[in-house]
Order: sequence, then C-alpha cells, then structure tokens
Amino acid sequence: MGGCILSDEHERYVAMGYRYGFATAGLATARIDASFPLGSYGLLHAGYSHLGDADYAEHQTLVGYDMQISTKLEVGVEATWHLQAIADGHYDNHHYLSPAATARVSVTPRLQVMALAGTRPWDDTRPWRMHVSMAYRAVNRLLALVEVESEECWRLRFGAEYCYRQHFFFRAGIATEPLVITAGAGIYYGKCLVDVSVESHPILGITPQISLALCF
Repeated sequence: MGGCILSDEHERYVAMGYRYGFATAGLATARIDASFPLGSYGLLHAGYSHLGDADYAEHQTLVGYDMQISTKLEVGVEATWHLQAIADGHYDNHHYLSPAATARVSVTPRLQVMALAGTRPWDDTRPWRMHVSMAYRAVNRLLALVEVESEECWRLRFGAEYCYRQHFFFRAGIATEPLVITAGAGIYYGKCLVDVSVESHPILGITPQISLALCF
C-alpha cells in the first residue's frame, strides 16, 4: 500500500516473498518473515531478506519484540543487521546494526497511530530514521493509511485496501520523492494468503512481487 507500515493483528504466521527487478540486471529479492504471539508476554517477530546474485548481495536480518502496555498502547524494540557482501574481493564487506523503537496507539477502534524511530549507521549525513503512520478503517471493508518517512529524504506515502467478501483484497498506493506507484491483489482462504503486487519506480521500472503467507 505505497510502502506504508501496518501491523494491527497479533497473528501467528510465516510469510515468504519474491521480488524481481527488471531494471536492475535481474537482481531479485527473496525474504521470509514470521510472527509468534507469546500470550500475555507480548509478540516476537523476525525476518530475513536477500538481494543480489553471485557477485553482489545484501542481507538483512531483523528481530523484534512488542509488548501490550494497555488496551490502547503497545511498545516494542527491534534490531536489524545489514550486510553488504561483494564476492569479487575488490571491495570490503560492510556490516551495520540498526536498532529502533516502535509504538502503536489505538486512538479509537477504527483509528491507529504507529511510529518507529531508529538509526541509519551507514549514512553519516542522516544517521536517524523515522516513520509515523496513521491507519483509519472507514468501514469494515475499507482501510486507508498515510505515512511520513525520513530516511534518505522526507517522503509521504498513501495507501488504501478494500476487502471483498472477506476473501479478496485489492489495494493501491503512492509515495513521493521519488514518485512510486503500487498496486496489488490477494486471496485469503482458510489459513493461506496468496498475494501478487507490482511497483512502478521512475528508475527501477516495473517490479513485480509474489508472496505466500500461512497463518496458524
């Protein structure tokens, strides 16, 4: 949904995704994510992604923990380990650890505000990163999001998702600086979710993605 962050359900799931970049010499991204509710002790989530080929690769590993403080407030911490690896030996590999703190406030049953603040150790000019997003469920089937992000620059993201008959999902989004347009559709049946999406980037071109999630 335009890259907006949304995590409003404490579900136990494992998800796998694959992105193919036509404009980046065929570099693809594969990732796996998982979430494990711990009952009254909170929520544990983790993820791993790999971008690249035999000559160049980027690895990211994330581990996070969230805890419900009250009926309206949830806070958490997470850490991401970044590794840039170049196989030809002409350049050094780079390692970065990026911690962050998160919070989610349920203002009303239909309105949530989420925030993330952390570090960007790979960029001395902008060492901090920040996301603030708002999710509003206008009706039971329609969800709208808006997000402000500060990483390489300030960006705005907008997204919307519509649910049809509780099994079919359609969504679209847009982000600024640069202008990125996304669209996708998913089918949720039983405990499985299959999702297909596409992203249009002014430099990277069209990037399709497919993902599969299993909730249990």
